[in-house]
Amino acid sequence: MFHTLPIKEWTHGKWAFRGSTVAGKGTCFLLPGLNVAFDVAQGFEEFTQISRFFITHGHMDHAAGIPYLISQRALAHVAAPTFYMPESMVQPMKNIISNWEKMEGYKYQYQLSPVRAGEKIMLRADLLVRPFTVYHRIPALGYTLFCRKKKLKAELRGLSGDRIRDLRKSGERVEEFWEEPEISFSGDTRIEFFDNNEVVRKSRILVMEVTYLDERKKVGEAREWGHVHLDELIPRLSQFEGEKILITHLSSRYKVLECEKILDKRVPQDLRQKIEVFPQS
Repeated sequence: MFHTLPIKEWTHGKWAFRGSTVAGKGTCFLLPGLNVAFDVAQGFEEFTQISRFFITHGHMDHAAGIPYLISQRALAHVAAPTFYMPESMVQPMKNIISNWEKMEGYKYQYQLSPVRAGEKIMLRADLLVRPFTVYHRIPALGYTLFCRKKKLKAELRGLSGDRIRDLRKSGERVEEFWEEPEISFSGDTRIEFFDNNEVVRKSRILVMEVTYLDERKKVGEAREWGHVHLDELIPRLSQFEGEKILITHLSSRYKVLECEKILDKRVPQDLRQKIEVFPQS
């Protein structure tokens, strides 16, 4: 049975996110139209439409839905899903799925793909994902979605179209490519992921775990459990070069309206527009 956390949507520019996130209960996001999801919580029905999943770590509120989604896609007779995940998760998850196969009397088709920080996973010619290092209580990864762009090499600009076409036919590479970070998804982590990753700081959208916002939990308590406290983010906000930081994984003690009031009070006014909270209720 699906858990009762509501699916909500948040958009910025051309990007939309659908999902749910409450610390300890469930976190999952899909990008409509892209066939991609980050984490799966305990499994939502609409996530069965997705075939590529990027899993940050093995805690149940992020990954428990993997066997269920495999089962549902098999039931619907659609292509086997691929789950990208930290290497340490692969064998334990295979064991879990194997036990489900024994109980259900059915052999599932799926792929658990171990990935490491820095690897390139192509989604299509103009989009790719690279995992990055995060710092949680157990092995974990974050993921950055890049747009891959191309342009004519600088030294060839000014040449005629015919000349460029001839060079291309001869096998010479006439274009150069670069990657622009669009979305970084931190998963659960301590703040060091932000300090140690320029790509994260340059991403257009940073989907970032910030579990605690005020004095009800201290920074040391957040760090002990591998999480971020707002006290750690505020002095770093000016280093963020992107457009939006989307706060996720809030403790269930906070309501969204209360979060907004806390942010209004605590975040410097000139930086406040950079932060939004993913709707939880």
